[in-house]
Amino acid sequence: MEKHPLAASVLAAFGGAENLTKLRYCASRIRAELRDSTGLKRQSMTQLPGVKALLEVETPQQTTEYQLVVGPGNARPLYQALVALSGEK
Repeated sequence: MEKHPLAASVLAAFGGAENLTKLRYCASRIRAELRDSTGLKRQSMTQLPGVKALLEVETPQQTTEYQLVVGPGNARPLYQALVALSGEK
């Protein structure tokens, strides 16, 4: 698999692999749940090239899901690179 240019920067902005508790993707977004939201570097994340937005969404389980909007066709390769860097979540 080709290394995605954003993966290491996104992982660092999420607070590192140890801060991820759940990682998923959909058509245009990376969806992450974090151990500690204070580790999230919001400004750094939104300034990365290719990142359109960072949304905070409350889940039915009363947790916060962070949705990184990267656009159609970009989420799956970025997700695969993030999993390769961090391990399955």
